[in-house]
Amino acid sequence: MRLSVLLGAQAGFFLLLAVVWEATSRLELVDPRLLPSFLTVLGVLGDLLTQREFLMDLGITGLEVGVAFIIAAPLGISIGFLLGEKLYLGQILSPMFHFMMAVPQSIFLPIFMLVLGIGFLEKVVFGITHALFVIVVTTTAAVHSVPREYVTVARVFGATPRQIYLRVYLPAMLPVVMTGLRLGMIFNIIGVLLAEMDASRAGIGRRLFSWGEGFQLDLLLAGILLVSALTIIINEVMRYCEHRAAGGYQA
Repeated sequence: MRLSVLLGAQAGFFLLLAVVWEATSRLELVDPRLLPSFLTVLGVLGDLLTQREFLMDLGITGLEVGVAFIIAAPLGISIGFLLGEKLYLGQILSPMFHFMMAVPQSIFLPIFMLVLGIGFLEKVVFGITHALFVIVVTTTAAVHSVPREYVTVARVFGATPRQIYLRVYLPAMLPVVMTGLRLGMIFNIIGVLLAEMDASRAGIGRRLFSWGEGFQLDLLLAGILLVSALTIIINEVMRYCEHRAAGGYQA
């Protein structure tokens, strides 16, 4: 599907959702106190984006997400590649990463707060743990997807380890690794927001929790709308890079 057609279809879908939301509130199919109209929420969001304090909280959350991902991405790729290439090591340690993927990490949040406090470091580390396991598991799967015969043939023809990594592993692994990074970023955002909502002095998560607790639904929906829009944009940009890496993107 061409990019222009795809973007048009996505824009049409979101426009339909906005119309249904607005009509549901205006016609009072749902109590407007529980579901403020879409245009009302947009107005509230516009006001928020002019407030210095809100922009500072948005910047703090963005910084926490960015730092966590910068640390988690290379660390997760390195561990995943090691577990994928060293089969014996992978057989020992891989089950642990799959186990951590299956356990809701929010149950460990009180431990993070007790050990690291409720400041910047705790949010970053919690974001790292959410992203790390996803990236490790997908990178390990990417290594396993490379046919061993390709590596064997390259070695027979005298390829150096560096040439094998760059010319055999990297091209074959890149699409799957990019998928892992994209999913890792989404989980990273979730982790940071969860940590902020549970206990924090600053950040968008703290505001969302406070608005919900105070039944300020217009502010709450405005914040959710902003976070959702930013997350979708990040996801689509990374998905574009993923398609480019796979060589299947049609402009």
